[in-house]
Amino acid sequence: MAGTASELHAGVAAALSAIPGIRVADHVPEGVNPPQAIVQLDQVTYHRAMAGGLSEWRFVVVMVAGRMGERTAHSNIDAWLSWDGDASVRAALEADPTLGGAAQTTKVVQSLSIRPLTIGELTYLTVELNVDVTA
Repeated sequence: MAGTASELHAGVAAALSAIPGIRVADHVPEGVNPPQAIVQLDQVTYHRAMAGGLSEWRFVVVMVAGRMGERTAHSNIDAWLSWDGDASVRAALEADPTLGGAAQTTKVVQSLSIRPLTIGELTYLTVELNVDVTA
């Protein structure tokens, strides 16, 4: 049985919470508290198998590293984008590709540009990652 949107959101958030020191929001929060991961559902593609029994879910994970000029913000992004290691987003999400049984596979497919995010008077350094989940 395919997981629901809520189960998949929760599974991605739970996997990210394995990264030491990270705060995880499974929906867009009102404010940020870096280092923080924000999980957003981007799109769903239905009918990936006969009789509609398989769907592809694209999540965007926004990793908020810290304030723009902080060295730790750049170090956080370097560690998050690594192939493996305690802080690797890819390693955390693909450690259990079933997301606790809600999915068939989970893959971090790409990172997007590193860019600033301004909230109020503060500017944060962020990177987004596309995560494909088949359920």
